[in-house]
Amino acid sequence: MGRWAAKFDVDCPGCAGRSLAREPDGPHRAFLPPDLASFAVTVCQLCGQVLFLAPEGPEPDPDVDPDTQPPRRARVLWPVTGRPPAETIPAPLTRELAEAAACLRAGAYTMALVNVRRLLEGVCADHGVAGGPLFHGLRELRKRGVIEGRLADWAEELREVGNEAAHMSGRRVVREDAEDAIALAEALLDHLYVFTGRYEEFRRRRGGTGRPVRSGVVVRETPAMKTLRKSGIRFTPHRYAHDPASVRSRRDIADELGVAPLRVLKAVIVRVDDRAVVAVLPVRHDVDVTALAKAVGGHDARLAALSEVSRLGWATASEVMSPLALPYLPVVVDASIAAPVSVYVSSGRHGLELELASADLILVTGATTAAITAR
Repeated sequence: MGRWAAKFDVDCPGCAGRSLAREPDGPHRAFLPPDLASFAVTVCQLCGQVLFLAPEGPEPDPDVDPDTQPPRRARVLWPVTGRPPAETIPAPLTRELAEAAACLRAGAYTMALVNVRRLLEGVCADHGVAGGPLFHGLRELRKRGVIEGRLADWAEELREVGNEAAHMSGRRVVREDAEDAIALAEALLDHLYVFTGRYEEFRRRRGGTGRPVRSGVVVRETPAMKTLRKSGIRFTPHRYAHDPASVRSRRDIADELGVAPLRVLKAVIVRVDDRAVVAVLPVRHDVDVTALAKAVGGHDARLAALSEVSRLGWATASEVMSPLALPYLPVVVDASIAAPVSVYVSSGRHGLELELASADLILVTGATTAAITAR
């Protein structure tokens, strides 16, 4: 029976490295029909992991003692260690992710987090942002709209855990930290290099392409823009400079765009008889909650607290609330906006405003109009 104790040179997922696997004391092989490949059941000689292998190269002479022969190269069929990387992901980033996974399997959790941080640096470099602190690189990607919302928060969290791992922070790195970091890093790569391209191809196939802004840069669509596109309403995106480290009012945005403050609108959430109502009015005015309550047939009204606004959903929690992205709430537009001029509303993303006709804004939001500003 010893002649069946074949030797194989493998990359063992249990060891996270090159190892020797052997068939145990007997013929543990499945010899399948010619149109199917045979496989071998083996055991890693270092860690004891059971491996299903696809041997490579010609079959050795069964009458020759395998101990006298060099091990054959073989590919691991099982256990599977993650899905194959997508071809659209740059090879250096794929290698960093693979090394992080190998460190995880080997119990080197701190090094796994360091590899994830290196991966983030590679993402920044791949987008032309390199040479400075990783914090500034991620901020620039957020500014450009490459990463946004929860994805940007994930990237910042990965940067922080990577910093903790790279320095003597005193915090113990556990397996769960490394597992979560690798999972989030994989999701980040999928979003940037797989699903974004696939979505753009889907949009082109359906006839909806990104809209150029000024110098021909294509703007990634937001939920507000999607609402306008599906409604057949014409609009024009306008970029403005945004620094994530500073907070700017919508009046500041009006000044930068060179637009009269009466044409730049803000959305305010008001609680009327304990239900949420969206008030849309020029940035230079404040909402009259009593007038708003009267306009919707209510009685008691107050401005919603920040915690109440955040619970309404992602469109509000991002702090760039667009009245076009709240289709489930009643909307009241101030009567002064009904004039036949174009107005500017938030796109739902920092650094981007949408210009559209005031009548179209009222139409697409299903709004009523009333005098709701405190003069």
